[in-house]
Amino acid sequence: MKHKRTHTSPQVEEIIRAIDKVNWRIDHGRLIADIFECSALALSNKFDFISYDKREKRYLEIIKNYLPQEQKTISEIAGKIFTLLSSQVFEGVYKDYLGELFMNCNLGNKKTGQFFTPYDVSKFCAELSLDTENLGDKIINLNDPTCGSGGMMIAAIDVLNRRGVNYTRNCFVDCGDIDIRCVHMAYLQLSLTGTPAIIKHQDALSRQLWDAWRTPAYLLQYPRFCKFETLT
Repeated sequence: MKHKRTHTSPQVEEIIRAIDKVNWRIDHGRLIADIFECSALALSNKFDFISYDKREKRYLEIIKNYLPQEQKTISEIAGKIFTLLSSQVFEGVYKDYLGELFMNCNLGNKKTGQFFTPYDVSKFCAELSLDTENLGDKIINLNDPTCGSGGMMIAAIDVLNRRGVNYTRNCFVDCGDIDIRCVHMAYLQLSLTGTPAIIKHQDALSRQLWDAWRTPAYLLQYPRFCKFETLT
């Protein structure tokens, strides 16, 4: 399936080409959602042992719908996503890569107004709103109840990093979304940038909560950040 692209990063273009070159039997939107979910499940199961059984069962439910060669390709695509998102930490160049992938694959929901904020706009907002003066070893608490792919939060940690703030220690992100695809995207992006965060699958208006995804950086520093955890 070919997509009408807006401006696309070369790294995202490479992932889209890897998806497009296979003649999948599964609906394309379902396929990409499954790639996001399987990637998130695989990462979560390395760290979140409390949720392991439930998430491993879910992983097996998804992957059995694909042929062995398709499963191999999904793993390869997931590897490309992991490499891309992790590289931001080493290169110091942050971006909402999964949001870009999502929108360039035409997966946004127009009926619900699901359009992700351009990264440059998110970063500009973060520059204006973040106060890092006299931070010391205090923790900046960031919240976004309708986080989409987590682009606003990535922009915030980008700004913190450029200002010399160790966001892996001095930042906590509490965010969520009603769209489970967004939860998986935000979890992957925040996890692989080393951000302590909880990403909730929730309805921000009714306050209904279905699940919560804790990033590795949060779990590994649980005593420092657990006081910020509110699952309501």
